[in-house]
Amino acid sequence: MNCYIIACRSGVEDKVKKHLDRFFADHEEPDVVVTFPVRRMIDRRRGKPLMNDLPLLPGYLLLSSENELDPYALDVKALYGTYGFLKNLDGSILLKGRDRAYVDWVLRNQGIIKPSKVIYEKGEPIRIIQGPMKDFMGKIISVDYRRSRVKVEFEFAADIRKVDLPVEFISHE
Repeated sequence: MNCYIIACRSGVEDKVKKHLDRFFADHEEPDVVVTFPVRRMIDRRRGKPLMNDLPLLPGYLLLSSENELDPYALDVKALYGTYGFLKNLDGSILLKGRDRAYVDWVLRNQGIIKPSKVIYEKGEPIRIIQGPMKDFMGKIISVDYRRSRVKVEFEFAADIRKVDLPVEFISHE
C-alpha cells in the first residue's frame, strides 16, 4: 500500500476530499482512498458531555493506493483548495519513515481517533488500557483530567506537532 499526504486549505478539507474522490474516479483509479483524519473529542456543554469531531491535522488529507500516484502530482495541485502533495527532501511524494508510520497508525483506526481508555493517578505514569493510543508512537506531555484529554507530541513532516487527543479515564478495579 502506497501512502501520500496532500496539503490543502484549512477548513475546506471535506470539499477537497470530494473533489479528489471525483478526480480519481474520473481517472479510473478506484482503489485510491482519501481520508480526512479527525479526533473524536469529548466537550462539555452545560455540564453534559458531547462528542465533536475535530481535525487531527488541519489542512492535510491522507491518500492510500495500491498504484503509484506520481503521474497525478500536477493535476492534483490544480484542483480546488489543494496545494499539492507533500514532498520528501529528495523530491519524492511517497511517504517514508516516521511519516509513513504515523499515517499507518491513523489508517489502522479508519481515520477517526476515538477516546482511549486510560488509568491515571497523580504522581504515577499514565497507563493506556485500550484504544488507538495503545500503539501510538508519540509522547504524552500533559493530562487534562477535567476535559478528558491528553496533550501528545509527535513528529510529522519534519516538525514536532502537539495535539490534544481524547481519553476516557477509568479507575482501578
